[in-house]
Order: sequence, then C-alpha cells, then structure tokens
Amino acid sequence: MLNRKGGARSVRLTLAVLASVAAGAAVTTGEASAATKTSDLTGVSITFGDQLKEYQTIVNATDTLQGAAYTVNWSNFIGGPPIIAAEVGGSVDVGDMAETPTIFSQAAGDAVKVIGVTEGVGTNSPFAVMVPNNSPIQSASQLRGKTIAVQEGTVEQYVLVKVLQAAGIPYNDVTIDNLSIVAGETALTSGKVDAWVSAEPLSGLVEYNKQGKVLPTAANSAKLFGYLTAPVSALDDPKKKAAIVDFVTRLEKSQAILKKDPALAAKTYASTYGVPLAVAEQAVKSANVVPTPVTPSIIAYQQEEANTFYKLGLIPDKIHVASVFDSAVNNEILAAVTK
Repeated sequence: MLNRKGGARSVRLTLAVLASVAAGAAVTTGEASAATKTSDLTGVSITFGDQLKEYQTIVNATDTLQGAAYTVNWSNFIGGPPIIAAEVGGSVDVGDMAETPTIFSQAAGDAVKVIGVTEGVGTNSPFAVMVPNNSPIQSASQLRGKTIAVQEGTVEQYVLVKVLQAAGIPYNDVTIDNLSIVAGETALTSGKVDAWVSAEPLSGLVEYNKQGKVLPTAANSAKLFGYLTAPVSALDDPKKKAAIVDFVTRLEKSQAILKKDPALAAKTYASTYGVPLAVAEQAVKSANVVPTPVTPSIIAYQQEEANTFYKLGLIPDKIHVASVFDSAVNNEILAAVTK
C-alpha cells in the first residue's frame, strides 16, 4: 500500500505495472457449476480483457473460479476501446468496460455484443471533472475555453459532454487533450491542462494528496453502467460460449460477495491499486452496482448517448443501439446468478 509520501507518482507506477499483460491462471479442481455441466469444457480456454486487474483481483479475493473446468487467461488494459480492439482482433473473448466504447464499436461495424450489464444504484459516482488545487476555476461554468484531458471513446468523454451541457457550454467550446486516464492525471498534476475527467481510484488519490479538487462528480449528469462484451466469433463457438457464460456468472457472484462485505471490498481495492484504505473505501462507496436485464430504459439511455455523439460529429452515422445487446445470453447469466 502507498503511504502519503508515495503520492500520485507511485500510483501511476502501480497502474502502469497493472496495465501490462498478465499471465493466465485458473483453478481447475472441485465441483463444476451448472453451466459447465452442460458440456465438457476440459481444454477450453478463454481470455478476459480486464482493466487494471480489477476482476482478476476480485476473483482471487473471493475464490469464485474454484471448480471451473476451463482455463481463464487474463489480459489487462486501460480503457474499453483497446479491449474491443483486442476482441475484434481475436485475442480477447470477453471484456469489461462502461457503455460508451460499445457505441463507437457499433458505429465502426465491429461484431461485438454486450452480454452482461450492471447498473449503478444510489447517488454517488466514481467519475468527476477535476482541476488543480490552486486553480481559480470554482465551477463547471468556468470551463469554457479551457483545455481538458479526457480519453476519447470512453465513458469519461460522455461524462464531460454531460457536465458541459449542464453548465451551458457547447462541447466545441473547450479544447480536448486526448489522453488515457493515467496520462490525464499526470497532465493535471503537472499543470499541462486546466482540467481532467477522472475516475476512482485516481480522483480519490489526487484529492488525498491535495493535488486536485473535484468540480462536479457525474452523479447528477451521467448514469453508471458496467458492460461485459464478447465478440460474435467467440459466442458462435458453443463450448467457448458455455465457458463465457459460466465465467461471467462467477464474476457476478464475486461482486455480490464483496457487496455484502464492504471491508473486504475496500481491502481488495486498496491492494489492487496501491492506494490508502481511506481512498479505497471512498471508491467502493462510489461504485455501487447490481446486475440487471437489458431494460428499455437502458436502451433508451444508450440511444440518447449515441445520438449525442452523432450530433457532435464524433461518430459518422446514426446507429440503433438495441442490436448491440445479446439479451438472451444476459438473461441466461442472470438466471444462473440467482440460483
């Protein structure tokens, strides 16, 4: 765990290490789940596109891969867009992201489907727009004409769109510095940008080290969704699909275990990201999510988001987002989770 002197530089180093590709691992002993009993999955291997070892750490903390008959390999990324690129390229079978990357993916014609959805509950959000501690900017209404670090094609970009919209500022009235969230933190704390669209745990750590302050969080402007996506090529393989369904079911159960034990969740978060326990506790509270079926309201929210990106000229054509959801697979997973 980092101490106060470690600061943002240390957590950047930690995140950079976590962003490298991790070796694969799976537990292959014990009782198989109901999903794996439908076919012999011995010898089947799937690769999960994780973000900074989030799910890998959760699974290890809860031991929910115990008894899996297949092997899980873990690849780690920063942001959803490179995960989708890996899915399209055939090196990742299922991946973790927010909703925004699937809009850009669908607009590009990628054969990728959303197979699992979680939705945020409560009034908190892990996303925020931040400025340096000594910045004269006191509210989002003062962002006009400023340079803002954000990774394009991610949910952070949509958070920025919504925050600016709420402040009455057209998106084109700010200058975008297209940086990964880790590079954006560096740009903010080194004074190279006026603001940065952040997410936990980085935002919490920047606040903890008194290097930045939150203007608004996204709590009143953007919803919180988590998607698990898979390429159609993987879903078309019956055994690989069965392994993916079983694996995602286990992921959902892992999250349920941690939700019932906030102390374990915070401890797991702190060990994953190398942040103080107080920062981890804040981050855990800001991302309270539950599995959900693909509802009309979710589709409507995503359609509005896609329409917004089209109007801004950020995607070339209008799209109908409903087709990106594989509700049948999602419902199969939900049924297994509730058993």
